[in-house]
Amino acid sequence: MSSKVKYVKTYIDILVKMRTDGTYIPVKVLWDNREFEIDKIVKISQSPPQYVGAGCTIKYSVIIGGQDKTLYLEDSPRRWFIEKPVIQF
Repeated sequence: MSSKVKYVKTYIDILVKMRTDGTYIPVKVLWDNREFEIDKIVKISQSPPQYVGAGCTIKYSVIIGGQDKTLYLEDSPRRWFIEKPVIQF
């Protein structure tokens, strides 16, 4: 039996700092009553998601707990999301 990975857009809560220039800097991911500190922001770019559809987004490449992760900020409405893998059989 083979399985296939599908990705779904999953909205998440993010604790952010807002700079005086209007830039959003994510500080923590809030997920299932837990908090995950963002150790480092590697890159911020205007880029569409790799697997799910979305309008204009800002892509945040970050490190959380020593692992590379990607967060997206949608422009309208302004919401944070991830591309969550879901295995299908």
